[in-house]
Amino acid sequence: MTIGQVAALAGVRASAIRYYEQIGVLPAPERVRGQRRYSADVLQRLAVIGVARRAGFALAEVAELLGATPAHEGVRALAERKLPAIDALIQRAGAVRAWLEAARTCDCATLDVCGLFDERALAG
Repeated sequence: MTIGQVAALAGVRASAIRYYEQIGVLPAPERVRGQRRYSADVLQRLAVIGVARRAGFALAEVAELLGATPAHEGVRALAERKLPAIDALIQRAGAVRAWLEAARTCDCATLDVCGLFDERALAG
């Protein structure tokens, strides 16, 4: 397959595929008369990259994941490292949500007397 065909089938830009090759997340493909030619297995690898990126992994983490043997060890290690940050994000989102819910009912005349803008209002 050409890079354009792979890009269309995988739903990614050709420039992303070239970048993934450049940084080593995708292996360099064979070339035929100077043009990249891909086998069908690149589609699965791009799917893995896409899911990992949506799960919040940086490209360096994706590369680590793809290089792990056996795969489950890499998946588990990254999940263990990522979960504390996600838990903190969820806690922060909950605090912001509670603040916004309270803000919906604010009837203060000025912000300097509003408890919503106390230093401790979104502390955490």
